[in-house]
Amino acid sequence: MSSLTRRLRALKLESLFVAALVLFGFRLGVRPIADNSMFTHLRTGIDIAGGRGIPRFDPYSYTAGGERWVAQSWLPEWTYGWLHRLGDGFELVVLGQALLCSLLALLVVRLVRAGSSLRTTLAGALALGIGAPFWSPRPLLFGLVCMALVVTVVERRKAPWLLVPIVWLWVQSHGSFPLGLAWLGARAVGEWLDWRARPNDTLRYLGWFGAGLAASIVSPLGARLLLFPLTVGDKRDAFTSIVEWQSPDFQSSAGRFSLVFLALALVVLLRARLSWRDLVPTVGFVVASLVALRNLPAAAVVLAPVLGRALRRPEGAGSWSSGGSSSSPPAVNHRLNRVMLATIALAFAIFGASVFTTPPLRLRSYPVKAVTFLYDQRLLSDPHRLAHQDFVGNYLSLRFGRDVKVFVDDRVDMYPSEISKDYSTLLGATPDSLGVLERHAVDVVLWNRKLALATVLQASGAWTEIFREGDWVVYRRSTSVP
Repeated sequence: MSSLTRRLRALKLESLFVAALVLFGFRLGVRPIADNSMFTHLRTGIDIAGGRGIPRFDPYSYTAGGERWVAQSWLPEWTYGWLHRLGDGFELVVLGQALLCSLLALLVVRLVRAGSSLRTTLAGALALGIGAPFWSPRPLLFGLVCMALVVTVVERRKAPWLLVPIVWLWVQSHGSFPLGLAWLGARAVGEWLDWRARPNDTLRYLGWFGAGLAASIVSPLGARLLLFPLTVGDKRDAFTSIVEWQSPDFQSSAGRFSLVFLALALVVLLRARLSWRDLVPTVGFVVASLVALRNLPAAAVVLAPVLGRALRRPEGAGSWSSGGSSSSPPAVNHRLNRVMLATIALAFAIFGASVFTTPPLRLRSYPVKAVTFLYDQRLLSDPHRLAHQDFVGNYLSLRFGRDVKVFVDDRVDMYPSEISKDYSTLLGATPDSLGVLERHAVDVVLWNRKLALATVLQASGAWTEIFREGDWVVYRRSTSVP
């Protein structure tokens, strides 16, 4: 057997570490779905696959029924619907999210490859540790994969036309596509500062990115998808109440985990001599991630190649000895490497099989029993109107579809500003809370009994408690329709 053949058959230790980090991504993805936003995405996908088409108007609420609505993530929702249909349940949806997480992990680790197993593993662990705690099982994953693909195409100097299908997919999947433009623009500014010359290559990629945006008009929703990010500006006050639009909470377990890895990554970068090409995007995205949590996973993708360059061994340095002198690499234990590969493959199989042996949805934080009570008492349909917290609306839509109209859910981009204000009034139990319920003809309220609105209803004398279980309580207006 030739030496070339032996090298081709030998398993590289660095590749095994990469596979282990990809396994980490897969393990994150096989968790049961608990994200309330994903519940509405699932319901929309089920409706699309069931022949109801992509909704152009809100079909789920009675407060904003008929309002124009841009289903920004129609393409991921379409995949959810068909996976649900093919699997007769949500197991294949969970498996699909796990594959997306593993693909995202692979792309991130490929961006950080630093030329040695230990350096690649360190850089990969830092990048994944920053963003992975916030990889939610929803269309955000499609957006992050597209972000990583854009960075890969540019960093690896791939053909610029590849950005056209990537950007088209991004626009059809998630409203975060302006981040790709922001990264390319910041990179171009950094290159100009480095060279004091026109950054022609990056400008060429910017042009093809723009071509991808133009091509994205060819879709069921047309140009409305490109205009969707402007919704944030129009309804800024409503978005500020959403957790992912707020600054990261570094007091939570996920926030602390991410903060540790972000701090370590910044230490690595501060010790390196970064070019402006790396420094400008890094500073921009780190600042953006501190302003809004939703930018933190994207910042991790942007940091990945920068970390790889910061940890890459200088040219001419020794590859294996601690003193920096050149020396031969240690002998490779092919049998041990194959055992490691087999162990990783077995772990993939075990984690994948767990999708079909555990419930695909985690509903512990949702009022399942209270909703069942309301359904049994026929209090979820006309002529009754139910008020509830926004995430409960997502659960109701997933469970009952268009048969039960919700008060609100977390689609703040769709609801008129006055509805969002009315919900904030109920959530804060301000003096006008009872007036809000009156204006919307609400006669049943499902609420967390630890929140102030429950106390207001109890003290009003016009509402009667009819159900209590755990943290949840149901009130019915004393003069409600029988």
